[in-house]
Amino acid sequence: MGWMSGTVGSRVVSRIDAYNGRKGDGAVSGQASAAIPFAIPTAVDASTAQPVGQGPESVPARRRLKALDASRGSVVVLRLFIGSQVAEIAAPAVLHANGFGLTVADLVFPGFLFAMGMAVPVSMSTFLRPSAMHEPGGPDRRPHLLRIGRRATLLYAIGMFLNAFPFLPEILEHLRFVGVLQRLAVVYLAVSLLYLTCAWSMLPVSSPAGSEGKAATPAGTRSRVVRSLARTFLLGGFPLTCVAVWIVATYTFHNPWPECADVHVLAPDCSLEAYIDTNMWGVGHNFDGGKFDPEGLMSTLVAVVNCWAGLVVGMDIVRNKRRYGVTAGVRRRASLLLAVGVMCVGAGLALGLVIPIGKQLWTPSYALVTIGITTIGFGLVLLALDGGLWPSPHSPAGVARSGAGSRLGRWLPSACTGVTAAARRGRLPVGDTLVALGRNPLFFYVLSELVTDTLNYIPVRYHGEEGSVWSVFADVGLASWMPAPLASMVWALLWLFLFYVPLARLLKTRGWYIRV
Repeated sequence: MGWMSGTVGSRVVSRIDAYNGRKGDGAVSGQASAAIPFAIPTAVDASTAQPVGQGPESVPARRRLKALDASRGSVVVLRLFIGSQVAEIAAPAVLHANGFGLTVADLVFPGFLFAMGMAVPVSMSTFLRPSAMHEPGGPDRRPHLLRIGRRATLLYAIGMFLNAFPFLPEILEHLRFVGVLQRLAVVYLAVSLLYLTCAWSMLPVSSPAGSEGKAATPAGTRSRVVRSLARTFLLGGFPLTCVAVWIVATYTFHNPWPECADVHVLAPDCSLEAYIDTNMWGVGHNFDGGKFDPEGLMSTLVAVVNCWAGLVVGMDIVRNKRRYGVTAGVRRRASLLLAVGVMCVGAGLALGLVIPIGKQLWTPSYALVTIGITTIGFGLVLLALDGGLWPSPHSPAGVARSGAGSRLGRWLPSACTGVTAAARRGRLPVGDTLVALGRNPLFFYVLSELVTDTLNYIPVRYHGEEGSVWSVFADVGLASWMPAPLASMVWALLWLFLFYVPLARLLKTRGWYIRV
């Protein structure tokens, strides 16, 4: 990892987790800090009125939500699987939709944005704590502003490094100025500033100065109108403004290019995005030399909404930490997330009848559908890992953590209990692997990009045809005796399970985290 730190400014931090296999299911020594903008710090306070050890829902004074790491790890798994496909032979379902539509590959980027949004309030939870009201002027924002600016700058710089790699003249001549990490940097900056500016409005109002001997507080000294406006903008006005600006600008714009004179529908090559991107830096600097860039300026305006949705979920986690600290509370919050996710998917599909669903332009219907899917995904992982449905490495084999599960375990015959124990042993590594991958998402994203780019640029001649190490090995080793789409999937799975997963588990075992 030394090459990683020296090249892109990341650093390896060694940290010993109190819960890591020695201290029980969720105990941690203290509040963790955010590793990277889309790496969620997962130590969440969850104090309960019950003493530890009493009742099936009692938890330690501090509890670690495994779902925060595991849900992000699920997105990393999907990214590694999609990114390791051989584009020439891959099935359309694992490639990005051409134009409008939705594929599995189109869910990766929204997943990262959603996770990044959850990281913001969890890493800066002091702005949602009532104790912050008693500090003169509220908590100091300057250190957070500096950290936000530094992280956004580093993310953008890493993205530019990946765009320029392997520094060939033809690449540098048509260097892209936008990309995945560049968009993450811009979105992270916007959502973090929104949170720092408006989070105070979520705090309870206390008495003004002199009333009943209580001191005035930051939330109490501001007028109710200002407080209401800030809260409304934070919880709904911000995303509605972004979407409204996109819709008005997109549908009132008519491209003056001659080839677009007769186009009166939303078309990527004649859209406002294409006009802005082409005039900003030229076609030669767009992705694949197209008329627009899928990570361009206008589409970023709606992509911010996906990150905002994660921000709202993250604020709920911080403000309701006691509910997330007990199994019953986790199940109720997970059920709410599932219901909200289903409604968002339904609303997005309905909106798609008017505004097409498409990642390339990041349309509002696409944002709404993917917000629903990512919310459902997080709710399912939360329900499984922290809601007692997934086995814990410290619970008896075949016995769930809830009281009902325990009675069921006593009623099961010994043969069934053995099967349950076997299933538990099989499921535990899956959860551990997701957590391991979710703790270093930036590292694995950068590593996968470097691996595929390097192997794609090493030329190989096979049967008189030019190819790359990446494509030829997949063709010769797999596609020669199995269907091409299946060969591409097997090739991606081999990289996932033989390279990335062992490396992730090694990093987790050593307690190494790559941070910016």
